[in-house]
Amino acid sequence: MADNRVRLYGQNGPGLTRNHAYNSSSNNNSNNNGRSREARELNNLIHRIYGGGGPQSPGRKPKAVNVSKYQKMLNNLENKNKNKNNNSNSNSNSNSNKNVVSWLNSNMAESKKNKIPKNKRVFLLTDLAKNGKIKQVWDRRFLNKFIESAETLPVSRRREVRKNNDPFFTSPLTRNKFSKNDIRAYPPTDATKKIIKRIMNSKALIAEVNKIIKIKNRERNDPWARSDVTDPIKNLIRLGSITSRKQLEELNTIYQACGREMFISGHKRNGAYYKAYVDGKFKPHHMKFMKDAPTIVSKLYDPFITKKSASGTVPLYKLPSSAVKYLSGFDKYVSGESPVARDTLTLIIRVLRQVVREGYVNYLRKETKEEMSTLKNAKLRNELSEYYNWHEMVRNAAS
Repeated sequence: MADNRVRLYGQNGPGLTRNHAYNSSSNNNSNNNGRSREARELNNLIHRIYGGGGPQSPGRKPKAVNVSKYQKMLNNLENKNKNKNNNSNSNSNSNSNKNVVSWLNSNMAESKKNKIPKNKRVFLLTDLAKNGKIKQVWDRRFLNKFIESAETLPVSRRREVRKNNDPFFTSPLTRNKFSKNDIRAYPPTDATKKIIKRIMNSKALIAEVNKIIKIKNRERNDPWARSDVTDPIKNLIRLGSITSRKQLEELNTIYQACGREMFISGHKRNGAYYKAYVDGKFKPHHMKFMKDAPTIVSKLYDPFITKKSASGTVPLYKLPSSAVKYLSGFDKYVSGESPVARDTLTLIIRVLRQVVREGYVNYLRKETKEEMSTLKNAKLRNELSEYYNWHEMVRNAAS
């Protein structure tokens, strides 16, 4: 019977081992092999139909695009490219040097631009054209030798080094005076461009000086009067300390009220009123005092009128506002708006000078009171009688 048995699944039948025992793993393997063969056949069929790995599944919904974010990035890129173009244009403009007429080498001979090293190219601020353009470019080595020779004494051969801001040297080309600070690297930096702009503005303001500063009639015949008053102002304009027409008008007010001596010299050394104005010592109430009561100011502070030394007077810019108001009240008598007798006018001026006098005035109090007691105008007498208290206030404020 064993020989007549039909073998369908190999030698021992499905799931049987050599010992004729059931083997579940072999059965599973056969099942898996069958399934894998069916899967391969199915894949081949799908490949023949669709030409790939089956129908494509629908894609994911795209995320919402942040338009403002990408627009900002695009704007940044555009601005960056624009800045690059501007820089390249400015560099090309500076390198083109269309305004430069002369390139002067280390021997002061005209040469080509490339014959002067880039780190040696300089120009003089005093040699700028009227429109502020640079016309000459020097080799720094020539100017260094030129300055050294100018500072060397001819006989002793000893060198006297000048200060950096001393306009001692004369340009060999334009004959303009220049200082060491006027030598600037070429092409100009942003800081130098600001200085050039200030110089061009100052030239226009300097032209206005002679129109605004009015020389007093008594000094018109003095050949030095105008230069004494206007030259310091022009220097301050060049330095950038004076930048507006209003400042020139206020300086003219100080000069007209206080006179030339106070304007250019002041009470003591380095006490010139034009310097005090630039340093900000003159306050608004001082300027108003000189505008509203110029006659009383001249009677108290102009040495040409007082015939006394300015050193014995408290500087006008040290007067407190209350004292200024007190002194201004007498301008109507001094200017003639409220006429008084000549003797009364003289007394008023003498008493008010005690108010701004530097030091003590006790030794004059008795005599002054006796004179004031003779005044018929009670209001004027009462106002003048307060002079000593005001003197004490002014003296304390000035100390």
